[in-house]
Amino acid sequence: MRRGIIRNAAAGILAATLAVTAAGCAGGSSDTGDGSTELEFWTFIDPASADDPRGAALKQIVDDYNAQSDGVTVTVRSINYAKLDAEVIKATASGSGPDILNVYSNQLPTHVAAKTVLPMTEYAQPVLDELGDDFLFPVDGVTFDGEIMAMPWEIRAWLLWYRADLLEQAGLSVPTTLDELGTTAAALQKTGVTGLGIGFSNAGLGADFMEKFIPFTWGNGGEILDDGEAVFDNAAGVATMDYFTQLKDEGAFGDEVLSMGADEVVNGVKAGTIAMAIEGSYRVAAARSGDGIGENLQTVPMVSDDASTPLDTPVAGQTLAIGANASDQAAAWDFIQYYTSAQSQEAFAAAGVLPVLSSVYESAAVQELPNAAELAGWRDYILEHGRPNPVAENFSELSDSLVTGAQRVVFEGADASETLTQVATDFNSK
Repeated sequence: MRRGIIRNAAAGILAATLAVTAAGCAGGSSDTGDGSTELEFWTFIDPASADDPRGAALKQIVDDYNAQSDGVTVTVRSINYAKLDAEVIKATASGSGPDILNVYSNQLPTHVAAKTVLPMTEYAQPVLDELGDDFLFPVDGVTFDGEIMAMPWEIRAWLLWYRADLLEQAGLSVPTTLDELGTTAAALQKTGVTGLGIGFSNAGLGADFMEKFIPFTWGNGGEILDDGEAVFDNAAGVATMDYFTQLKDEGAFGDEVLSMGADEVVNGVKAGTIAMAIEGSYRVAAARSGDGIGENLQTVPMVSDDASTPLDTPVAGQTLAIGANASDQAAAWDFIQYYTSAQSQEAFAAAGVLPVLSSVYESAAVQELPNAAELAGWRDYILEHGRPNPVAENFSELSDSLVTGAQRVVFEGADASETLTQVATDFNSK
């Protein structure tokens, strides 16, 4: 099994913005006539959300930025994560795109191709040079044709989630291998819950399934993309599909997962109807905030066929970019730089978000957090077993096609090799 070790990185982080603007408001910065500048920031996080700790952190950062800023005010427009990218592309084409936009690293190639973001190398490179190895996010993941196109403000790992209370009630231990994962999930399924929640729905363009397909295929010795071409239609990809079919046949999950995307899986864990799942570190705090959850939700690195070595985890994260319609790029960068400050990193760390600055984990503010040891453990997992998440311009289309193929293979008995070959061929022909 390959081990990816990420030691250098890229990109700053956190801090931010905002009073919420009306959903229909047009984008672009504006001069109010009194020498002040208003910037609009589009993001998937809702600063008014009572359920997501990231929303509270965002509001704090935004308010703090606006209070200390000299003549620049940032407002936020919150858009559902599944619609954000399309809305930005559409608005930018009409000249009303945002000054600053939040872009998930997987989607950055799409925005670069659509020309919705501007290069920020002149602003970002000096900061990155000064910080050096303190960054944990690979800068290559946000660099296109030699230009830095976005600054990451968080980093994330994929983990095996489990409801400790449900395992304890069933008299089961936390699985340490792939074989144990299947047998434990099947035993939990017999108690009336979904043993292992894997989203086989096309919701969110199949992203939940893709997030599992990637590390399992790596674990089988394969790759997802090679120079932008799909290359999973081989023995490694087939072995991954066969494992998901094995899980289904063992009873680790039932047909209920066909209607699940990432949101449904996380909500199921919160509701106690899903006992185990493979989800991102960035969702843990929100899931724990559910009634009666708290420390009942625990995480460990994704298990492999070797109890001593976990699966490699994809490294991805949220970034900030300067919008193509921004009329004041320097002001937009000023906000992004504040968003990437250690102070802002600490605010998001308190919300369970992994900082991209290694030094922040050792800060007094983070060390005092009740989950400080857990955050450090996630960071170490990324350092020792992290690999850049594969990305391509049409990656969302690929994940949507792949989950459709997985539905046929796992639930309808279609041939795994033929299905993967068709998905890869269709993607490579575009």
